[in-house]
Amino acid sequence: MEIKVPRWAQAILIVIGIVIVFYVVRAMSNAVFAFVLAIFIVLLLNPLVMLLGRLKVPRGLAVTLVYLVFLGLVVAVMVLALPPLVNQAKGLLGRIPEWGRSFELWLEDAKVWLEVRGVNLDLPALVGRLDEWLGTRGTDALGVLFRFGTNVVASLVTGFMIVIISFYMLADGKRLQKAMVRILPGGEEVAAKYVGGLQRSFITYVKGQSLLAVSVGLSAGLGVWILGWDVVGIWPEGSRWAFLFGVWAGVTEVIPYIGPWLGAIPPVIAALFHSPEAAIWVGVIYLLVQLLESHILTPNIMGTTLGVHPLVVIFAVLAGAQIAGIFGMLLVAPIIAMLKHTLNYYHFKWSRAPWVLDDGMILTATEQEPEPSTPASTPASSKEVE
Repeated sequence: MEIKVPRWAQAILIVIGIVIVFYVVRAMSNAVFAFVLAIFIVLLLNPLVMLLGRLKVPRGLAVTLVYLVFLGLVVAVMVLALPPLVNQAKGLLGRIPEWGRSFELWLEDAKVWLEVRGVNLDLPALVGRLDEWLGTRGTDALGVLFRFGTNVVASLVTGFMIVIISFYMLADGKRLQKAMVRILPGGEEVAAKYVGGLQRSFITYVKGQSLLAVSVGLSAGLGVWILGWDVVGIWPEGSRWAFLFGVWAGVTEVIPYIGPWLGAIPPVIAALFHSPEAAIWVGVIYLLVQLLESHILTPNIMGTTLGVHPLVVIFAVLAGAQIAGIFGMLLVAPIIAMLKHTLNYYHFKWSRAPWVLDDGMILTATEQEPEPSTPASTPASSKEVE
């Protein structure tokens, strides 16, 4: 099957399409986020439903069983992990006033150091004016509290809707898959192979990225915990928050390029209030963890990276943050992995014909899909330029 798009139409439609998609997605960010996350859950659980179907279990019962087990695992992880995370977060936040006083003393010392060298800069006064400005901006505490409560309720409603949407998608998965196959180019056989490869590429990516996140989180948390040992004595308080910093490092590891920096900043700042030496050691630990991840874990677990230029990934991460906050940043990588599978499965050939002719972009579908060469995606061909 071939679809020809004139070159003049390409230039116009691509710009218009990008603008429309950006504003529509931004305007309906909550709905788009709910459906995207529901689709990810369906892609992750559908192989288990299909396995039970091959064992002659009715699809409705199979979906119910798989979903109950999935929700049970989620609840178990939350019950086991949330209490220590909350307790360590409370302890960390409780130290902020003391750190604030230490920061004020440091500003006084810095002011004296600058005055000795002929620089008159009243740093404490500048910080005081900043505090006053923040105070005037935060006078409407009731409104802030109301908005926070509204956001919590909205998040709970969105989570409930994601559960419902993904359940119905799983229950009606065969009909949805047939509808998608009829829409995609290349015929039903080629389109069905594309959908299957898309699901495999997503599951492979999620498994590999989850293993990476757990490995990085354990390594970072263990390193911070060791710094708190009495024998080491570099950062005695670090062991109190080792689990919190480890989980944070594992979660931020999912965010491409920016994630490792986000994971290292909080523990380095917390250690800095103990001593510069402790902050340096924490930074060294996170640097070693990232070297381990980049040169050993990623090549062996993921095979390759996303295979996309870093500037494209960073732009996508920032766009995801603007659309859906931290969750948008977390969802960018699997979306890029599936887009890469799409671009590798279909041939996109750009014509050199004059702009006024109707011989433009030609979209063709592959006859068959070869074995996957990398865990992150399932390519069948490369992007070609005529």
